[in-house]
Amino acid sequence: MKVTIVGAGAIGLVLAASLDQKNNLSILVKEERCSELKDKGLWIKNKNGKRKINAEIITELEEAELVVYAVKSYDMDEATNLIKDYNGKIIICQNGLRMLNYNFSNKNTVYAMVTSIGAERISPGISEFKGTGLTYIGNVNEKESLPNDIAKLFSYEFFKVSSVHNIKDYIWCKAVINSAINPIATFYNLKNGDLIQDEYWKQIKELLSESSKVAESEGIIFPNSPLKSARDIIEKTPRNMCSMLQDIKKERKTEIEEINGEICRIGRKNGIQITLNDLYLKKINALN
Repeated sequence: MKVTIVGAGAIGLVLAASLDQKNNLSILVKEERCSELKDKGLWIKNKNGKRKINAEIITELEEAELVVYAVKSYDMDEATNLIKDYNGKIIICQNGLRMLNYNFSNKNTVYAMVTSIGAERISPGISEFKGTGLTYIGNVNEKESLPNDIAKLFSYEFFKVSSVHNIKDYIWCKAVINSAINPIATFYNLKNGDLIQDEYWKQIKELLSESSKVAESEGIIFPNSPLKSARDIIEKTPRNMCSMLQDIKKERKTEIEEINGEICRIGRKNGIQITLNDLYLKKINALN
């Protein structure tokens, strides 16, 4: 399949490594980054070593059967303009709730990917894969089964994909979990395993409870318990640093507005108390 990934960050390169062996793959990047990435190449690092990713680096969309967005939510408008004439299938892989509201101009078939894999950008063009987890893909606008060419696209080495009809519930579930783990780990400068300590776990539970009430006010039925899932993540990835803390340490913009900011907005709209989300929204914005 002819696939273009938009974005060469941590997740974008893991996606590329999952696709490059059996597909005609290209990665769309900003023009100012193109020369550097072409000179250095694109690389994936994991426990098996380091290998070069077989993908063409481009700055304009060429012919593609599938486009995968792997950019931060706040870069989505600019990324969408790069492929404004494209009318094929799209997969969005990112954090936050805003992917539920994107409007594409060509009535594209849009899928969302919700994944719990671990990845970290080591340097431009190099991503370290830190562990797989469950990945869910579903049509954002229709409750239909995933086509076989999409369901079987990604290498099992990196992604264990399940097709779901209610992807909106999965998007919300991940956002609720991230609304607690990410800002608390970031504000206190903690790795995931440190969050199990009583003083932080208590705050995790309180923030999860508040975010869950906002989700429920939108009619969301969680596919998994956010509390149990958060505990599992903390216990299974004790040495991992959440993406928000990685962004702060590397002086990059965080996705706090796309996660806790959106929960605050929806909570206010629905008359739900959002005291803790608002508090951590202000705390993390003060760090940026």
